[in-house]
Amino acid sequence: MDIRPRARHLAVIVSAAVLGLFVTPAPAGAGGVSGLVEGPAHPVGAGNARTYVTVDEEGTPATIGVRLDAAALDDLPSALLPVTEAYVLELPEEAAATAFDHVTVDWNSHGHDPQHGFDVPHFDVHFYLLDRPTVESIHPFAPGYIPAAARVPDPRYIPEGYAPSGDPLTSTVAGMGLHWVDTTEAEHDPAAGHHLTETVLYGTWDGRQAFIEPMLSREWLATRPAHHEELRLPQAYQREGLYPTTYSVWWDEASQTYTVELGGLTMREAS
Repeated sequence: MDIRPRARHLAVIVSAAVLGLFVTPAPAGAGGVSGLVEGPAHPVGAGNARTYVTVDEEGTPATIGVRLDAAALDDLPSALLPVTEAYVLELPEEAAATAFDHVTVDWNSHGHDPQHGFDVPHFDVHFYLLDRPTVESIHPFAPGYIPAAARVPDPRYIPEGYAPSGDPLTSTVAGMGLHWVDTTEAEHDPAAGHHLTETVLYGTWDGRQAFIEPMLSREWLATRPAHHEELRLPQAYQREGLYPTTYSVWWDEASQTYTVELGGLTMREAS
C-alpha cells in the first residue's frame, strides 16, 4: 500500500501524566527523554495513524510506537465475509538505530484463529524487524518457500513460554511470517469462554526474528485503557540494535489519541 510523501516534525511531549506513566526512561547514560519525532500520517478508518519515536537529548531512541486518532476506530472496512486491511506506516529517520524497519496496522473485521480466541474484530500492530521487500516476498508460490517456512529460529531467540500458532508450514501467513503466541495467557482460551482483549505475539520467518506484534481487540481499545507491562524477552538477538523491554497501550485525552508503544529501548548485540 502506498505511503504519503515522507514528512515529519519534532514536537515536545507536553503531557506530564503520559510521561510519568508510560514513557519508559532511556537506558542509563543515554540522557533524558526530550522529544517526539513523528512519521507521516496515514488514513485508517475515519482518522489517521502515524508512527513515532521518542528521543533523548543525544538523539538516541527511547521508545517507538503508533498513535491512532479517535476516529481511526470508526468506519473501518467491514463486510459479511472477513475483511483484512493492512496499513503500512513509515518510521521516521530517527528510528534507524532501533531494530525496526517499518510498521503495519492490520484491521481484521472478523478476527482470525478461533483456536486462540482471536476471532473478534481487532488490530494487529506489526513492528517489523525485516525490510518490506523481504516481508512482501513471503508467499507460498515464491521459490524456496517451503524450507524457509519450515525453518524456525534457535529457541534462545524466542521468549520462554511462546510457541508457534500451529505447524510452521501451514500456519505461516503470507506477507507476515509465523506467529508465536504466549502460551501462559490462559485468559485467551476460547474453551473457557475467553476471547482476545490484548496480547503480544512474536513472529519469525526463515529462521529469523521477524516482528513483535501487539494485538488489540477494537472493543478493548475503545474502553480507553491504561495498560503497561514488561515484555517477555528472548535470551539472544540475531542483529544488533535497540530492542524494547516494555509494552504500553493508553488513551490520551488531551490529544484524543490511542497509543501503542514499545518502550525501554536497550542496545543488544548480535549473538
